[in-house]
Amino acid sequence: MHLYVTRHGETGYNVLGRYCGSTDIPLSDTGIAQAHELAERLRGTVFDAVVSSPMLRARQTADIVCAALGMPYTVYEQFAERDMGVYEGLTKDEVRERFPEMWNRQCTTKTDDAPDGGETLAQVCGRIDGGLDQLRHDYHGKVILLICHGFTARAVNRYCCNLTFDEMAGFVLKNCEVVDYILSDKL
Repeated sequence: MHLYVTRHGETGYNVLGRYCGSTDIPLSDTGIAQAHELAERLRGTVFDAVVSSPMLRARQTADIVCAALGMPYTVYEQFAERDMGVYEGLTKDEVRERFPEMWNRQCTTKTDDAPDGGETLAQVCGRIDGGLDQLRHDYHGKVILLICHGFTARAVNRYCCNLTFDEMAGFVLKNCEVVDYILSDKL
């Protein structure tokens, strides 16, 4: 399977440096413009399928891209962004002020820890790994575009490059940037 991965267009939370996670917010005007630019860049690529996260910002990006490609997309729940619990909607400075103990223990980077009410690295990566296994099963030998999120893309990169949790942290996918992977169809 040839997997192209992109991150949704910019949101207001991205601009303000807020944890967005499972908060279902729309694209900003800039994000909409980025999605149109992405659609133009992808217009010459032939995809067998487009898959999107269920979250609004990803679906809005998919709507724009798929309109240009003349094809529908399928939603996979497994590719939703990481739930950041009590950090959602806050900046790093606000988190440090409101939840100093959680911030000091660096719970977002620990395999089995998370902000209160959020997903651990192990939980979210397990969910995303399951989604990738499902994609490989559903689209054996096909060319797929996945429209997802910043952390989701980091977890996809971890899966595709066989990285550890510690090694995955350095990967950053910008809004509407595209990376691609060739995955074996053997599970």
